[in-house]
Amino acid sequence: TSFLGDMVLTTPLIRELAARGPVDVVATPANAALLKHHPDVRHLFRYDKRVAHAGARGFRDLVRMAHAEHADDTAFLAQGSLRSAALAMAAGYSQRVGFETSAGRWLYTQRVPYHREHHHAERLWSLAGYGERERPTADVLRPSLYPGPDDLDSVQRLLDVHAHAGEPLLAIAPGSTWATKRWPYYAALARRLTLLGRVV
Repeated sequence: TSFLGDMVLTTPLIRELAARGPVDVVATPANAALLKHHPDVRHLFRYDKRVAHAGARGFRDLVRMAHAEHADDTAFLAQGSLRSAALAMAAGYSQRVGFETSAGRWLYTQRVPYHREHHHAERLWSLAGYGERERPTADVLRPSLYPGPDDLDSVQRLLDVHAHAGEPLLAIAPGSTWATKRWPYYAALARRLTLLGRVV
């Protein structure tokens, strides 16, 4: 998964799969930090497609690193790129599950419907059931992040620098790479939230 938000939304899928067995994740260097301490991730493979794993040699190195352990191992392709599908195939995953709309779909063994009307966390979670499942509850789709001591120290230093006095903080991230995700009402929301605490 290339984007930070998408990796966060993939954590319910990871949790679902971990209930069945070990889960290994291939992630970009930036996204790998999100899963560094996640208890549901057995192995975390950092895929640096622009530097360390650029070109054919880098791709081969990653194939060796992330190879399937068993003949019936399954790769769940949350991102859907052709490169990810080729990696899963070259690494020996006999089952490759992804969305029917993905660029790499012709390398999949199982194509899952992509329901545009569903939240992306729900779409990703549906990969675990190959798309044929009941609608999940909000608790099932709640993202799970596990910051480590270094992360907590970094946050505490930031709060200390800004003289945080212990009042409630409400964080808003009002931007996105995609224009369709730039909700126009963040300013109004922030004004209303100031009644509950300090908005950052």
